[in-house]
Amino acid sequence: NKKWSQSIDLSKGDRMWKDCIDTANESCDEEIIENLLRFFCETSEKECFCAALYTCFAHVRPDVAIELGWLNGYQHFVMPFIIQNMRRTADRLKELEDRTKPPAEEGNQDQIAATYSQLGGMGNGMLMLENGGGMGMPAPQMGGGIDMSGFAGAQAMPQGMPGMQMNGGMMPPGGMQMNGGMMPPQGM
Repeated sequence: NKKWSQSIDLSKGDRMWKDCIDTANESCDEEIIENLLRFFCETSEKECFCAALYTCFAHVRPDVAIELGWLNGYQHFVMPFIIQNMRRTADRLKELEDRTKPPAEEGNQDQIAATYSQLGGMGNGMLMLENGGGMGMPAPQMGGGIDMSGFAGAQAMPQGMPGMQMNGGMMPPGGMQMNGGMMPPQGM
């Protein structure tokens, strides 16, 4: 850090402005570059101020450049920096928007709407989200519709399997009773 500052001081003494600007840019140090910009403002070197902004663009904070240009009446000399900075900011924002935008879902909306309209034919139009049958069987369908249970013969047996009573998905009072693994006869 001291070497850069010493080199710039020597170049200032010799009025070698290009060397000052190039050395400040090589240092990549915001503080050194800001001090050089302030020096150019104090010595009324408008062209050097503009050249330093252009050369050290990547290392100059925009607020510092705009403030120094405004305080010293260098609006015309700071304007190329402002335009370049606005362009870089717009390009960065566009790149971020492109990277983070959600994927396009053009044709999927029609397919989703068609699926929901088909589901409306089940029972009374309400979606059956709970287990309506008991023992893994779906509840009986009232007015037809789509069998989405995965059991091929589920529609053919609306009353359930022989020997089983369907209570709308509820267990019979007293819980399930097992009689040696056999179901009780229907008439008892």
